Amino acid sequence: MFLDDINKPRQEYYFKPPGFVTRWLEASLQDKRDMPIAWLYWNIMVTMYPALFLLWALPPSNLLGASYLVGFNVLYMQRFILAMHYSTHKRLFKKGSCLGASEFVNKFNICVVAPVFGIPCNTYWLHHVVMHHVDNNAWNKDLSATEGYQRDSFKHWLWYWVRFMVGSWVELPYYAFRKKRWDLFAGCFLGMAGTMGAYAYAHALNPITSFWTMAAPFIAVSTAMMFGNWSQHAFIKPEDPRCNFGLAYTVLNHPDNQKSFNDGWHTLHHVNSQLHWSEFPETFVKRLAEHAEKDSLVFDQGTASWAFPNPGTLWRPESQDCLRNASHERGLTRLTRFVHTQSVSSTSGSLCSRGTTGF
Repeated sequence: MFLDDINKPRQEYYFKPPGFVTRWLEASLQDKRDMPIAWLYWNIMVTMYPALFLLWALPPSNLLGASYLVGFNVLYMQRFILAMHYSTHKRLFKKGSCLGASEFVNKFNICVVAPVFGIPCNTYWLHHVVMHHVDNNAWNKDLSATEGYQRDSFKHWLWYWVRFMVGSWVELPYYAFRKKRWDLFAGCFLGMAGTMGAYAYAHALNPITSFWTMAAPFIAVSTAMMFGNWSQHAFIKPEDPRCNFGLAYTVLNHPDNQKSFNDGWHTLHHVNSQLHWSEFPETFVKRLAEHAEKDSLVFDQGTASWAFPNPGTLWRPESQDCLRNASHERGLTRLTRFVHTQSVSSTSGSLCSRGTTGF
């Protein structure tokens, strides 16, 4: 077995901040291994925010607006979503740091930066950490659950996307209300109301610029996030859909792992959401036998999506062997069983440990 991911240099950020900023970060971060996340945030703050302010200062222009949207989404969207993801699961700054404002600064990612990418203010924690990881892709519980859809169907993905785009504005606050999580309900409701109010006000001032900096980013990021989650949970073991080893898969040795804080190791993230992103490759090796025992899906040097146009090589942990040529075709045949709609009755119980999903 060869793991190229272990020693590859990080590519999530483009440039480092000045030395005094890095020294301040070293003294303030909860875990110094999260420096690439902090450097990425620095990159966004000193490039994307000035461009945003400049766009609002200039006369309205669809060309400039479209260039801003495409340019910064290509540069940062994937990287930011994953940086926000991991720095929401685990605090980025120590308690008491940032001149005593660490609690506020640790929400800076989901309250201030997220809306610039189109994610409504203060909603990500509730949706991802509380709902998705606790209800664990369960149909009619998790807004982004995939198991109720035919996951090799583009039509079903469209329904999935539309449900999130429209339904999240109601389902997320209602989820917190139904769970009697009043703090989360209030935070989500106010964040959504603030986002909608800000857009209405901005649209009245400048419809063109507000579209390219607020509405279009929401459409783009919702599409990206739902495509990503759909793909990561496209293959679900029908016998045990609640098992974390059976509702996600692992992608080894893919260049995206260096740009996305090892996001290809999604199975281990669901097994233990508190495991640091830098520890995934080594932990995979240590828990290799468990992956084999639970029949966990692993892809080597490839990606997977609903129609598996290029799923790479399906790797069998139990034999440390790659399914190539004829064996690869048998592997794809096996996968078709994992993309069918799961009935609600099949989602109760689990034959394996769900792992640690705490937050």
